[in-house]
Amino acid sequence: MSKRSEQLEARGTRVIEAAGAPRLVVPRGRLAAIDGPGAGRAIALDAAPVTVGASDDVDLTLADPAVSARHLEIAATPLGFRLRDLGSTNGTFVDGRRTGEVWLGQAAEIRAGETRLSFAVEEGTREIPLSRATDFGELLGHSPAMRAAFAILDGAARTDATVLILGESGTGKELAARAVHERSPRRDGPFVIFDCGAASPTLLEAQLFGHARGAFTGATGAREGIFEAAHGGTLVLDEIGELPLELQPKLLRALEARTVCRLGESKPRTVDVRYIACTHRLLDAEVRAGRFRQDLFFRLSVVVARLPPLRERPEEIPRLVRHFLGRLAPGAVIDLPEAVLDLLVGHAWPGNVRELRNVVERFLALPGVPAAALLGIPGAAPGGAEHAGLSTPVGEVVRVGEPFHEAKRVWTERFEQAYLEALLARAQGNVSEAARLAGLSRQTCYRLMQKHGLRVD
Repeated sequence: MSKRSEQLEARGTRVIEAAGAPRLVVPRGRLAAIDGPGAGRAIALDAAPVTVGASDDVDLTLADPAVSARHLEIAATPLGFRLRDLGSTNGTFVDGRRTGEVWLGQAAEIRAGETRLSFAVEEGTREIPLSRATDFGELLGHSPAMRAAFAILDGAARTDATVLILGESGTGKELAARAVHERSPRRDGPFVIFDCGAASPTLLEAQLFGHARGAFTGATGAREGIFEAAHGGTLVLDEIGELPLELQPKLLRALEARTVCRLGESKPRTVDVRYIACTHRLLDAEVRAGRFRQDLFFRLSVVVARLPPLRERPEEIPRLVRHFLGRLAPGAVIDLPEAVLDLLVGHAWPGNVRELRNVVERFLALPGVPAAALLGIPGAAPGGAEHAGLSTPVGEVVRVGEPFHEAKRVWTERFEQAYLEALLARAQGNVSEAARLAGLSRQTCYRLMQKHGLRVD
């Protein structure tokens, strides 16, 4: 081994066998703000990539007006720590030079906006257990990041511990929750999913806890809530980060006491439920911003598993493509052209695995469409991303001789689906933000999503 290779292995991630099990060895680093509004703030660097920006939902928030919402990312890789600018407005500078992507040495000074940050590799490493399996339920993944998540989820499945599953929209959080349930002692009990972001704010409490007859206008009969519906099984609190702050204390009491009280009743009912919470938000950042209760966060994060975005594991894309082709066209022998596969591997995938599945389905439905158009997301257009357009292959959508009204219906449905996929990808799965960007009500967004079979994990 060359001296250069030894240096890379010493400072990069690697997989080893220890005590009869595979483990991911990750170097330790530290990132700290030297000056600016966030001076003194610091964060440890190890397995999970760390994002820096002005937004509240990043790992290290800098209240610097010259810093973009999501400014830069630092990730540990087999070759060491890699810094990547996330398309910031004012750029990222490493040791005085502007950069888009760079490998960091043992130490570096980074400037984002008007803030200087110090980066340093620290002594020691961290070992993370890996699963030998390359699937978990319907989730597929052979990368170390996915196998690390599988190890955590598989261990949690054998217990009754509350699990918090983090991940961007489209990474498969619901599939992970279902697999935990199916491998648990509660597998024969109900599996109930409650979308905290889709529920009506005025009826949310009744949906959670149930209600007695006459508890409010329109309550013509008694109804159990989702806690009671999940009795003996698993309750998934999907998009828990969207739960209104005023309801969080009531949810916490239900989790702690394992009892619920229907609206209009005074006698509590005992529930025996295993809880899994899912969110695309960084709940610790939500706690710091005052939008999520710290005590509820601690109660939910007994076991935490993070599903990595697809852009962090591009080596898995060919396998996922083959899987989706087999699912969507069973029995057919179909391969994506090499040029298309290369484009997919190099794509950023804001919609993650769900977006990839949609692209494969689009390839099957619209053969001959140019590779770039298959992605179905806003592409390069004058004015940049803010004014990017959608590419719609009219020749493939409208058949010659088709009646006008039928052709219009098909065109409209194609447009709606492509627009919604692009909109949700841009809003990173936040339906409220997607509705704001589109100038629609949140209810209209949900109605259109339901119409086109789109979900936000």
